[in-house]
Amino acid sequence: MKSKNSTYRRIVSSTAVFGGAQLFNMLVNIVRGKLVAYILHSKGIGMASIFNNASNTLQQLSMLGLNVASVPTIAQANAGGNAEVLAFTIRMVRRLVLFASVFGLVLTVALSPLMAHISFDEPGYTPYFMLLSVAVFLNVMGTGELAILQGMRRYKLLAFCSTVPPLCGLLLSVPIYFFWGMQGIVPAMIVLSVVYFTVVRIISHRITPHAPKQRIGLHTLWTQGHDIIKFGAVMTVGSIVGTLTSYGITIFINHEGSLGDVGFYQAGNTITTQLFGLVFSAMAADYFPHLSSLIKTDQREAFAFANQQTEIILLIVAPVAMLLILATPLAIRILLTSEFLVIDRMVRLLAMASILKAMCFPMDYIVYAKGDTRYLFWVETLWSSGKTFCIIAVAYTLWGVDGLGYGMLAVSVVDVIVTTSLISWRYGFRLSASSLRIIAATVGLTALCLVCSFITAPLWRYLLMSVTTAIGLAYCFHQLDRRLYLKGVAQKLRGKLKKKE
Repeated sequence: MKSKNSTYRRIVSSTAVFGGAQLFNMLVNIVRGKLVAYILHSKGIGMASIFNNASNTLQQLSMLGLNVASVPTIAQANAGGNAEVLAFTIRMVRRLVLFASVFGLVLTVALSPLMAHISFDEPGYTPYFMLLSVAVFLNVMGTGELAILQGMRRYKLLAFCSTVPPLCGLLLSVPIYFFWGMQGIVPAMIVLSVVYFTVVRIISHRITPHAPKQRIGLHTLWTQGHDIIKFGAVMTVGSIVGTLTSYGITIFINHEGSLGDVGFYQAGNTITTQLFGLVFSAMAADYFPHLSSLIKTDQREAFAFANQQTEIILLIVAPVAMLLILATPLAIRILLTSEFLVIDRMVRLLAMASILKAMCFPMDYIVYAKGDTRYLFWVETLWSSGKTFCIIAVAYTLWGVDGLGYGMLAVSVVDVIVTTSLISWRYGFRLSASSLRIIAATVGLTALCLVCSFITAPLWRYLLMSVTTAIGLAYCFHQLDRRLYLKGVAQKLRGKLKKKE
């Protein structure tokens, strides 16, 4: 029982570290966004958005998914305990990332005239895109170092490094914008990339093992890194198809409805992404490398770990989902304006969809840990993107803005059915009895809270939602206490405080 409690505590501990970092980043970005809006105004923000989107797209294309594909390989080498093997693996990954960085730099320079024409229809912006190649090069290199930290499960250092870009953005870019205005957008991006890469590189090199340097030729790089390259290429295709799907949905909404509906759709996604994306990204940072190191050596233990992760993420996400369903109008007024109250029902439906996504989250990462490129291509890329576009398009056609919420909820229901069926059939994974009880309780209570939100009488609607949410919070706290022994932790803290006094 103690070992199970320690596993649960490790899951929550790593989540708390990354969750704190993500929360810090969100607050810094809010402050930075306000200052940049004041200095650059809407035109400057639009120009910065174009350069940032171009940079992110080029980084994604040149990185070829190496930041995700290399994590399982590093994690397995790290778990093996052989410093020389780990050092060789890290050098190989760095070499692959270097090639990707150079490719990104050359690609950016080559496409600069085209990007200037497409983005601004003016050749005068070509030099800015050429300068952007420096930022692309350094950002890809930095992302590779973050993958090494994640594979070695140094999540405290990883969390620290993840706070560098937004903090530098606040401390460095804002003064550059103040003195140079819109002319300083690309120089600020370059300065940020230099600082980001320098910090991440120094930290990464300090903790990685040093072994006698072994020459890694192109033949060795291809034979040893073939699986990483193949897995990364599939990841890249998946990311591009996903991006195109999202773009296609917005085009469809704009064509069938209006640009305003596109704004409502993006706003609803932004609210739920800010809340639930923080939890998902925080939990994935330690879960993915740990699962990758277990899955090759002890699949039974890996599946038990996936079940424990399922329980913890549902017990964390369910209260957030119920509170969002209860307080959606307040959340919209705080994060947006009263103009967006029309998305009230859509946000509540997205909150329900998020808990179903949380249910699939640990199972989805089994595929990544296995490196199953066929599943990723056919199911996660083609099927998932096609199904998502079709369902949302039909739902929007039938029910308008509310239909976007119904569509996303329907997508999540289909994902649960397909994921649980295929993961069980392909890998033999089974949800434990404990996980099934947690799923039934958390999903059931969240669904009940959602149903209560449809009651027309405001008094009864909020009374029943409040009661359901209170029951859900009490249940989740009780279940977390059983797994983490929160009362014991609190008693230890009191004892330490008394000793200090």
